[in-house]
Amino acid sequence: MTSQQQMIVHRCRFVDFTPATITSLTFSHKSNINKLTPSDLRLAIGRSNGNIEIWNPRNNWFQEMVIEGGKDRSIEGLCWSNVSGEPLRLFSIGGSTVVTEWDLATGLPLRNYDCNAGVIWSIAINESQDKLSVGCDNGTVVLIDISGGPGVLEHDTILMRQEARVLTLAWKKDDFVIGGCSDGRIRIWSAQKGEENMGRLLHTMKVDKAKRESTLVWSVIYLSKTDQIASGDSTGSIKFWDFQFATLNQSFKAHDADVLCLTTDIDNNYVFSAGVDRKIFQFSQNSNKSQKNNRWVNSSNRLLHGNDIRTICAYQSKGADFLVSGGVEKTLVINSVTSFSNGNYRKMPTVEPYSKNVLINKQQRLIVSWNESTVKIWTMGVESNSEQNYKLVCKLTLKDEQNISTCALSPDGQVLLVGRPSTTKIFHLQPMGTKLKVTKLDNELLLKTASKLAQFIDNSKIVICSCEDEVFVVDLESEEDEKPQEIELLEITSTKSSIKVPYINRINHLEVNQDIAVISRGCGAVDILNLKTLEAKSLVRLNNFITAVHINLPRKSVVVITAENKIYEFNMNLISESENEDDESLLTQWSKNNTENLPKEWKSLKENCVGIFTDVKNSNRLWFWGATWISRIDFDVDFPINKRRKQKKRSHEGLTITDESNFMNDEEDDEDDDIDMEINENLNVLLSQGNKIKTTDAHRNEESTNDYFFTDKYRPLLFVDLISSDELAIIEINPLSSHSKQKAFVQPKLVF
Repeated sequence: MTSQQQMIVHRCRFVDFTPATITSLTFSHKSNINKLTPSDLRLAIGRSNGNIEIWNPRNNWFQEMVIEGGKDRSIEGLCWSNVSGEPLRLFSIGGSTVVTEWDLATGLPLRNYDCNAGVIWSIAINESQDKLSVGCDNGTVVLIDISGGPGVLEHDTILMRQEARVLTLAWKKDDFVIGGCSDGRIRIWSAQKGEENMGRLLHTMKVDKAKRESTLVWSVIYLSKTDQIASGDSTGSIKFWDFQFATLNQSFKAHDADVLCLTTDIDNNYVFSAGVDRKIFQFSQNSNKSQKNNRWVNSSNRLLHGNDIRTICAYQSKGADFLVSGGVEKTLVINSVTSFSNGNYRKMPTVEPYSKNVLINKQQRLIVSWNESTVKIWTMGVESNSEQNYKLVCKLTLKDEQNISTCALSPDGQVLLVGRPSTTKIFHLQPMGTKLKVTKLDNELLLKTASKLAQFIDNSKIVICSCEDEVFVVDLESEEDEKPQEIELLEITSTKSSIKVPYINRINHLEVNQDIAVISRGCGAVDILNLKTLEAKSLVRLNNFITAVHINLPRKSVVVITAENKIYEFNMNLISESENEDDESLLTQWSKNNTENLPKEWKSLKENCVGIFTDVKNSNRLWFWGATWISRIDFDVDFPINKRRKQKKRSHEGLTITDESNFMNDEEDDEDDDIDMEINENLNVLLSQGNKIKTTDAHRNEESTNDYFFTDKYRPLLFVDLISSDELAIIEINPLSSHSKQKAFVQPKLVF
């Protein structure tokens, strides 16, 4: 065993990354308490910088995709269309006259539809999922027909216009549109095709008047079980209205400030309201059988947010019970609908860096970060006693409107690649005194290429994955700009899940090490690419989402981590020419012995592992990190055998999906399920064989910090990597509260 290793830790809090406000939340499915959770259930999160994140609630929630926004863009409303047998469709609005439908395979706009009626403030979809209603600032409500399938938005009707801005919309089935307006009124329009009243304004209801200014009705929802409308307005009032007679049933002055959002459970037994005063209130039906009309009571409230709550939504099924909210605090709060008042809740980290926006260059000791359309580069000093041992040497602001999707830096630190959803640019970095001089390099091929992932092979060759999932090698020193070396990828079988959620068959990780590249896809497929022969071979097909991938060349292995935080190590001998590989050669001996026997800290992790790197001094030691933790494991040593008893199932506290529904294809009569199950069965057989192996020469003492290390003292993390063999750079988000000039760089010595 080697002697204890001293590691200098650079706690870098100078990377000024501030996530954007959460402005919109919506689930892809309607609640259904009688069915298992569908495999394609997703939550879309809209942010004020124009980004849309798509999250999967399984395995303690993980982020599957980010759709990049752009300059001066904001997402003010999101809406899913979910029609059986067709792909999920996602629509957004944001401070313009346009409704955007997104291509979920590429993350690019599929269609921008201009409603020609004014800036859109609100959006809602009808029960049949074939019509959108959008409310505009000039008082118009426009109905858009989306029944033609993906990319088809057609004008249907303009409902009777009134003067006030339409701030919020809801539907009663397919027949009526309910709008909350900026003049303190709630309006009901008829949307029944063929009726004489079609498009007409049927009812107007007025909320309480504020003393100094007109009341704004920020939110309305329709309660089908009681045939009521619930409204929230700028006086802090929640009101319940009878839909049929357009009369006020009950009113509650619950909030101290504007009520910005409302949601309800599947049976309309509860209504939840939230807004500027940071509290979430729960209203319950007082189920008195002697009364014909049940009354609403203000049953409880909780203060879970540190700032305004902009949006709230709920979803329920047999294994899911979610109430999610977000706002100016920028973090997602997950709660339970049925046990809201006293149940567990979970506050997600401010940032979960599934898509990285930081990289570290060891050779030149550079830290590169990018956010929206700006790239910043710092240089890190060697160990010294000075408080500030870092310096900003370059700030690059791009004029283009799109946000940056990826960056890559050559090993010598001289070539910077900046990729966006429509183009890729490269720059030459040249030291000039204490700064870096930036020169743009012309490359016609890259200018026409949209890149979502990129990695340097050496100082001149780059592997790029485009938004269309083409992987190719570009040599910057080659004269033939127009002919990149494209790698022919393996076909991925289409499944019901991949038809419904197109991006899960798309590449989400690209890892390059010398002449080997590894790509993984959302569906769990991992392929190895030989960059010399430009050939692709399948490594493994897992039935789980992969959150991190790493190539360990000295061990000739690929390390993969799934959303369940299981570590798999696969042998890379599949690159060899022989096709009949023995099943047992797939998993390494370490993985057979330890994948199911990870330490207790790993078994109780809530945040996924999002990064892996190898120790410079000892290639058997691997580092792993997530948003709130860092761990190091020695792959030369097994975890203790005496821990290999029946493992307790990880407690989910009801805040993730708890039924047996699968990550993919849990629909009945699905033939593809058999293939996925077969792959997992094979792996499970190998893992169970590993458990029976009694290692005589390899024992791990849980307290031996040299072999195994785990800490959660650094948080929230943006990036972690070694900057030299015995220096660890931990990029933390500076706490928002501390705007004072504090020590942003400290170097305590940790002993492992």
